[in-house]
Amino acid sequence: MACPITISKFVGTVSLGLLTGLSYSTATITIPSLQLLPTATTASRCLNEVKRLNRKHALRLSSLANTCLLFAYCVSPPRRQHPFLVWMCVASTVSSYGLDLWFNRQMGLKNWFFSIIYDTTCVSLGKQSSAKKDDDLVVVEAEEDVNGESVRREMDKERRLQRARAWLSGIALSVGVVGLWGDKK
Repeated sequence: MACPITISKFVGTVSLGLLTGLSYSTATITIPSLQLLPTATTASRCLNEVKRLNRKHALRLSSLANTCLLFAYCVSPPRRQHPFLVWMCVASTVSSYGLDLWFNRQMGLKNWFFSIIYDTTCVSLGKQSSAKKDDDLVVVEAEEDVNGESVRREMDKERRLQRARAWLSGIALSVGVVGLWGDKK
């Protein structure tokens, strides 16, 4: 029977691999494809949906990886508590939460925290619920004029975020693969 510690390390490493792949494919495939859409309004709407879904899945994958890796570190015997598990958690946290905070710093820390809670748990706190209701009503309205240059800037910003996330989570993944490979008995 497989050891729960080994399974936990494996699940954490696979989650980091999925996080890396999600960010890489968004930066190299999805966002360049959005630039080919015919209108700025359609591109803006699609970009906002891609950003929302990508953020939600990236934060959940990072949380899953961190939970599994910290569990494996905490329940391991002292001679098997390898620091690569902690380094993987640090790199995963910085690649997801740290970069998300950095690229969304204009929101402010409080609003950013509420948006993280909403995106990861679908529980609204404070002003978020009324803002989401207003967003739902805007979808029904007629198309508004959206500046194509501002949409392009948003796409470039999101692409930089996804590239940085792919690099940092890729580093965490490679540390995990090397660590697991060297973790043999």
